[in-house]
Amino acid sequence: MLMALKLARKGGVQSSARALGGAVLVAGGKPAGYGHTSGIESRPAALVALQEVARAEPDATLYTNIEPCLDCEQPLEFLSQFLKLAPRRIVIGVRSQAGSDASSQILSRLTSSGITIETGVCEDECLQVNEVYYKYQRTWIPFVTVKFATSLDGRIATSSGDSQWISSPASLRFAHRLRREHDAVLVGIGTVLADDPQLTVRLVKGPSPVRIVVDSSLRIPLTARVLLDCQTQHTIIATTERADMLRVSALERLGAEVLVLPRPQHIGLPVDSTGPQTGPGCEQPHRYGVDLSRLLAALGDRQIASLLVEGGSRITTSLLASRSVERIVAVIAPKIIGSGVDAIGDLGIKQLKDAITFSSVRTSKVGRDIIFDGRICLTPGVCLAAQDRT
Repeated sequence: MLMALKLARKGGVQSSARALGGAVLVAGGKPAGYGHTSGIESRPAALVALQEVARAEPDATLYTNIEPCLDCEQPLEFLSQFLKLAPRRIVIGVRSQAGSDASSQILSRLTSSGITIETGVCEDECLQVNEVYYKYQRTWIPFVTVKFATSLDGRIATSSGDSQWISSPASLRFAHRLRREHDAVLVGIGTVLADDPQLTVRLVKGPSPVRIVVDSSLRIPLTARVLLDCQTQHTIIATTERADMLRVSALERLGAEVLVLPRPQHIGLPVDSTGPQTGPGCEQPHRYGVDLSRLLAALGDRQIASLLVEGGSRITTSLLASRSVERIVAVIAPKIIGSGVDAIGDLGIKQLKDAITFSSVRTSKVGRDIIFDGRICLTPGVCLAAQDRT
C-alpha cells in the first residue's frame, strides 16, 4: 500500500474532479504491475497496473489507495474493462469519503463479481493524499491552507509593518511551490497596500493560482500589480454591497472579477482592512466587512477546490476561529523581532483543552528556516495520535 501511495503522489496536484490513485498488482509475492493517475493519460491507475501484465494470476492481489477507477472522469466506463482483468482480491486503502454514487456503484460491481474486498490499510495516509478531493466533493467548499512566515517569537511583521523578508530566499521558492499546488491564493487588502504582491508562480515552473483580494471598500489601487499583468483575468476582488459601483466598473474594465457579497450577519467573523494602517497584519474586523464563510462558498461554486491563504493576521485569525482551516504551513525563521504583528490574534480560547491541535505534523528544513506543516483536528481537544515526521 505504501508503494501505491507513492505512485498516487506522482499524479500531481489534487483535483476536485477526481481523486489521485496509485495501484500495485502483486503476484507470486512480487510486484508485477504499477499504475498511477496521470493528467495526460486518462486511464485509471488500477487499470494501468493490470494492463501491464495483460491478466492477473488467480493468486494475485491488487493494492490501491482508492476504489478502482475512481481516479478518472468517467469511472463506470472504465470499470467494465477493469473487471475483465481484475484479480480475485483487492485491497483498498480507504473508501471514498465523498459518498459519491460512483464510489458505491464501483464497490457493488466488484463484490457482485465475486471479488474479495478488504479496506482500511494505511487509512490516514490515503485520506491525506486525497484530502482536497474528499473535502470538496463532500461540502463543495475549498480545502483551506493557511501559510505564513514568522519569526521565532511569532511575528509576521515589525511594529512598523515591515515584513520583507522574514524568511529566506529558499523559503520563497517553497512558497511558490505551495501556490502551484493550489487552485487559488487569498490575501487581504492590507497586504496588497503594503507589499503590492503579484501572487503568481515565478520561482518554480507551473501554473499560477487564481488570485483573490479581500477588500470590502475597494481601496485597491488601480495600479496594483495583481491588476496590471497578463493574469488579471484570474484575479477576484471580494467586496460587499457597500462598495462604490463606479469603482467596481473600473476594476472590471481592467479584467478583474469583482465578487460582491451580501453584508455579513455576525460581527467578528467578517474581515477586512478599514483602518488607516496597512500591512500584512492590519486587516481589521468590521461589521460591514467581507463575510469569509460566504466567500468560501462562492469560491466553491467557481470550482475552486483548494485555497491558500497568505495573509494577513486578521484573516488567518477569523478563519481559525470559525474552524474553516484544514492545514497550517508556518515558515519559522531564526529571527527574533520582539514587539510586532502577531501571526495569529485572539481566538477566544480560555482553556488549554480548547486549543487547536493537529492530527498530523511534519517538519522540515528549507535554507535556514523550519517548515511546520500540520493538519488541524476538526474537533477541539479531540485528536488522533499525531504522526510526527521530520
